[in-house]
Amino acid sequence: MTNLAFLLPLLALGGQAAAAVAGPRSVVETLHLDNGLNKGEWGPIAICSPNAYVFAFEIKYSGLGYVDDTSVNAIKLYCQTSEGSLTDLITSSEGTYGQWRGMRPCGAGEFLTGVRGNVVPDMGPLGDDLGVDNLQMRCSGGEVLDGLHGTPQKVGQSSVVAREITEVGGREMEAVHLKIPRAAHARDYGDWGTWQACSVGNKICGLQVRLQNNHPLEDDAGVTDVNMFCCS
Repeated sequence: MTNLAFLLPLLALGGQAAAAVAGPRSVVETLHLDNGLNKGEWGPIAICSPNAYVFAFEIKYSGLGYVDDTSVNAIKLYCQTSEGSLTDLITSSEGTYGQWRGMRPCGAGEFLTGVRGNVVPDMGPLGDDLGVDNLQMRCSGGEVLDGLHGTPQKVGQSSVVAREITEVGGREMEAVHLKIPRAAHARDYGDWGTWQACSVGNKICGLQVRLQNNHPLEDDAGVTDVNMFCCS
C-alpha cells in the first residue's frame, strides 16, 4: 500500500498539526534520546487525540552543501485509533530547511513503541553542528523503520527481485534483477544511541523536539534532541 492511501484521509482533516496536548491523555512514560545535544530551545509538546496512538513517522531533512548545514529539521507523527481510524498529524517545532522524506508506517494494527537517534556530536566553536542526523523507530511487531532509508534490509534477506530468460545473439541468457538497498548506516554522519522503548502494553502517543534554528550570525544545528511520550 502506498503512502498516498494513508494520506488521503489525513487531507480530509486539513493536514493540521497539533501544537499542544489535544485533550487529556494518560501519558505514563517519556523516552529521552541518550545522545541528544544541549543546544536550542524545546518546542511545544504535541499529543495524539484521546484513544489514538502513533503508527507512522516522517522526518524533514536537509542535505549538506550550505553555508550552515543542518540535518533533521522536524519530525512528524501520524496517529490513529486501535480500530484504524486516522485522527491526527502532529509536529513540535519545525526548522526552516529541508524536505519531508516520506512517511514510514508500521504494519496494519501496529503502533510505534521505541526510538533511537543518530546524532552528530558537538563540533566545537569552529565546527558546523548537524544535531540529529537520522531517526529510527520500532513498531510493536518488532519492525525497525528508518527516517532516511525506509526499512533497512533484514539480515539474510535476498536482494533478487526477479529473474527472466532473454535471448542475446541467438543464445538464451538468464537476467537477474537486483534491488540493492542502502544499509541503515550508509549515509548517517553521527553515532546511534541506544534504543528507548515504552513499557509492555504502552505505545508512543506524542513528541517534543529541541530545535536550534534561524540564528543568522550563529551556527544552527536543526533538531538537536527529541522526547517521545508513551500512553497506556
